Amino acid sequence: MILWIIQDGKKTGPFEDYEVREMIHEAKVNRQTKIWHEGANSWISACDLGVLASEFEKPEEEKREVIQIRPAPFRAWPRLGARVIDFMIYRSILHFLSIAFDVNLMGGVDSSGWLVVGIVLPVILMEAAMVGSIGYTPGKWLLGLRVETVEGQGLSIGQAFVRSMRVWVLGMGMFLPLMMIIGFCMSLWFGKKKGGMLWDLQSGFQVKGGQLTPKQIVFFWVILTLIIVANILPYLSEVLAGDEQALRDKMLRKR
Repeated sequence: MILWIIQDGKKTGPFEDYEVREMIHEAKVNRQTKIWHEGANSWISACDLGVLASEFEKPEEEKREVIQIRPAPFRAWPRLGARVIDFMIYRSILHFLSIAFDVNLMGGVDSSGWLVVGIVLPVILMEAAMVGSIGYTPGKWLLGLRVETVEGQGLSIGQAFVRSMRVWVLGMGMFLPLMMIIGFCMSLWFGKKKGGMLWDLQSGFQVKGGQLTPKQIVFFWVILTLIIVANILPYLSEVLAGDEQALRDKMLRKR
């Protein structure tokens, strides 16, 4: 929800509702601060707006604790690197399923909306199960990242499902190449500007991780290289097999 507020007698905004919630935590907005949104008949107090009311129901002691909480700093390459690892692992699974069942799962993504849903929904469910139970995916584990609330609590399965759905639809573009590029660029822009991803800031989540060691960085690139090679080898084999058959056909024509 887009909001405008009165600060120091002046109208300021627009702000997203999660930004105003952060301002409440930082004591920059109080119960009586006047707020307006599109469709409202008049300015109302912040405590009377439904999406903000719960922020003023917390005990004062809890509010002081929340003020001290700060989301983990945004680091672009570990976040995107972890997402690339997760994507490549899932793509490898799809490729091997394609071979096992003789179905071209990846080739039809651009032309069939139902196929897109059928491919993306399982990865959303798998990621939600992992994040909701252990707090990370393979890519995040590799880079020492963990998904939690800003209070340091783990996500429930329901919270993890909603987050994963937003990640794979908005951030990964449902595996559509052009939408993936747009999603990555928007994620980088939003992360640099706001200090976190849209799907985390709106819901009060954070991705926490420490400083990476040289060993972790090397291990990441080794794993990524192995996954890429595993994805390329089947296609390379098909190309070589095709070239060999073409050579045989050419020799037969000469005879």
